[in-house]
Amino acid sequence: MATIGDAPPVEHPTAILAPTTEFHAAAPPYAPPARRTPAWRRRRGGRRVMSRVLLVAIVAAVAVWTAGVGGELFGLLREGASARAVPAEGGSLLRAVALERALTGIPDGARVETLRVTTDHLDARVVVNGRVRLVRVTSKGLVTDLPAAEKPTGEAVRVDPRAPARIVRTVTRRTNRRVTSISHVALEGTRWQLTFSDGAQFSANVHGRDVHRG
Repeated sequence: MATIGDAPPVEHPTAILAPTTEFHAAAPPYAPPARRTPAWRRRRGGRRVMSRVLLVAIVAAVAVWTAGVGGELFGLLREGASARAVPAEGGSLLRAVALERALTGIPDGARVETLRVTTDHLDARVVVNGRVRLVRVTSKGLVTDLPAAEKPTGEAVRVDPRAPARIVRTVTRRTNRRVTSISHVALEGTRWQLTFSDGAQFSANVHGRDVHRG
């Protein structure tokens, strides 16, 4: 009687596997990342364009100016016109200390014929070496000095730098008006004349005293 033990051993069959093929996705061609222009370069480029435009505008303006007003100014420069700066106190020239500092812009030895003072500048008609000159001094110390074709009047005024402040103080106290409503203060002959923006006028002597309306 045959038994299981008498049966020949069974060999394990070798597994037959179907060959596999590996597929690899084709890699996209390499493209270097786009280079971004730095912001500072973009700004610099914009500035260059603006600089060129501004330069062209300036050249055109200078050409027009030279053909017109410039020619007249060049003539004034040949005749002795000048511009300079002097130390400035700053603030309104209707203040004594500021006006006193601004008066240093008038040429040494000049004879003052008339003087007109506002909060931000003074205008003086002066005579230097027998010739009339028109001098403007601003509250910032900028001085322009131009020759004039007019002849001297032969008159001269005595300038007290504290006089405008005195007349301003007296008039504003009497009228309750603000200093900002003053147009100018002018000295001709022996009297100062204070004029408001609305035309109202007050006068005072060379020292800013003896104030009268009109």
